[in-house]
Amino acid sequence: MFLENLKTIAMQVGMLYLIAGVGFAADKAKIFSKDDARRVIDLLFNIILPIAIIHTFITMEYTAEHIRGIFIAFICAASTHILGITVAGLAFGKKYSPLERGIYRYATVLSNAAFLALPLAKSVVGNEGVFYCAVYVGVFNIIAFTYGIHEISGHKAKINFKKIILNPGSISVIIGIPLFLLQPKIPYFINYPMELVGGTNSPLAMIVFGTFLANADFKRMFLKKELYFTSFLRLVLIPLCVLFVFRLCGVKGDLLVSMTISASAPTATNTAMYASKYGNDASLGSEAAAQSSILSIITMPVIVALAYVI
Repeated sequence: MFLENLKTIAMQVGMLYLIAGVGFAADKAKIFSKDDARRVIDLLFNIILPIAIIHTFITMEYTAEHIRGIFIAFICAASTHILGITVAGLAFGKKYSPLERGIYRYATVLSNAAFLALPLAKSVVGNEGVFYCAVYVGVFNIIAFTYGIHEISGHKAKINFKKIILNPGSISVIIGIPLFLLQPKIPYFINYPMELVGGTNSPLAMIVFGTFLANADFKRMFLKKELYFTSFLRLVLIPLCVLFVFRLCGVKGDLLVSMTISASAPTATNTAMYASKYGNDASLGSEAAAQSSILSIITMPVIVALAYVI
């Protein structure tokens, strides 16, 4: 069973990275550049991803298991981030400058939940995977706009508490949960366009991800030992810890797989963007995200396959 699941998941991961290869090639051919990708990220984050999340909540069957799953997913997501914050704090201490350790801590704690975990959950689990991963994305946004910004700015940036709620990821979950609970009859002429727009999230996110890889400094990213350590924490230690703890606590099935996918995803692609925005080393942030993304091709299939068999 493990080898069969490993083969299936590796194929799904491989297909997503093939789509990323389109973005990589488009960037190298100067058809779709890094600047173009940044504008598409705004489109994805502000419009397409929220529509995809809301549509999943609308179409998800109302059951006691799914209601219970929402609460468990929230607890799992919060626990994963708390563990990550603890591990990052212990791993990257005062021997690093505030800005440098801010990059490493951000890269350790925050995964590419929206632009890689959601597409993979859609491919491996289906709509139920998106349903549970959407809750993880909501928690991710809370951590990113508080702990994440505080760390990556070298403790200089003030936390904007409005953004904890007033951001597209959180708003989409806040809208989606009542729609799921109320189960309104959505007219076809609204439901179908939402399905079409939401369906573009996975391919567009991976194409953008490919342009990000095309601009990474591959030589430098594999020379810095701290980046290997960061990738190990993000891709192996944290996901394995939460996988076994969640299973011991009785979490299983699609919920466990969905949480494992989110927890085992590589470093968030916005690490470089936030580093640039808050006066940190954008190159280092880019290298951390790129290295973990490449290594995740090996680690994610193994860890997600484990979630099916333990």
